[in-house]
Amino acid sequence: MIREISVRLGAITIRYVGELPDWNKKSLTQRFLITDRAPDVTVRVTPTDRIAPPAEPLLWETGEHIICRTKDGTAHYYRGIWEDAPIFACLTRCDETPAQLQLKYVPDDLAKKDPDHLLLGRVEIERLLHERQQTLLHAAWVMREDKALLFSGACGVGKSTQAELWHTYRGARIINGDKTCLSFHNGGLTAFGTPFCGSSRYCEDGVAPVRAIVMLEQAPTDTIRRLSLKEAVRALASQMPCQKWLADDVAAVLDYAELTARRVPVYLLSCTKEESAVDLLDRTLNEEESYAGTTHF
Repeated sequence: MIREISVRLGAITIRYVGELPDWNKKSLTQRFLITDRAPDVTVRVTPTDRIAPPAEPLLWETGEHIICRTKDGTAHYYRGIWEDAPIFACLTRCDETPAQLQLKYVPDDLAKKDPDHLLLGRVEIERLLHERQQTLLHAAWVMREDKALLFSGACGVGKSTQAELWHTYRGARIINGDKTCLSFHNGGLTAFGTPFCGSSRYCEDGVAPVRAIVMLEQAPTDTIRRLSLKEAVRALASQMPCQKWLADDVAAVLDYAELTARRVPVYLLSCTKEESAVDLLDRTLNEEESYAGTTHF
């Protein structure tokens, strides 16, 4: 049965048309479905019994991802992580019509149980965003008084923990616990909620201008300092996913990391999991904004 849905990711709308896998009750993407915007990208989805291994010239390969050059553009093949796993999806993109993608999939258990993984995780989300002045950042974020405060860092560093502390001690609303979409339109920096929340349970469709970004590291006591431009760019770029096989996409991450660091303050917070970490960050932000003559939270 042919169906059509549109999903908002950041400031872009992705339309999926075709024989789509059924959403299950746990699907997070349903929170981002929209009906009132024209699509920026259209993905035509087709099920198939089998996807043959690629015969085209190889551009990039990891354990579960193969990228090949075709006569018109590129083809991305996806397979399971186990040995000799069959290919379960193939995305093709034509260089002349980059906003029109073709996605074939084998309706196996993976596709039936996890349509989010198939539809959002297999359409080069990073590249689509980078081509439209946006990027993903590995960060949890909270909203307080209509502004976004982001916590970024490596897996397990405590991003969602700090978000929870701000919810508990400052009444902040947790929007996402793992990945944030940043938009650079109109000279500002805006945070968007995404369907990608990792192992956290926090996933809301929120939008707010960014107040600050806080890089985290665990420590026995709480200390904070503002990062230099060079330090901030390096830290941010390490947490912005990209299509590593594509030189332009890697360059886009570096550009967006610098643009982010120039538009909002970036801090390094060495912290505990206590209220004292919230107090220190809150006091630092307010003092610096007071000094600069800006409005407080």
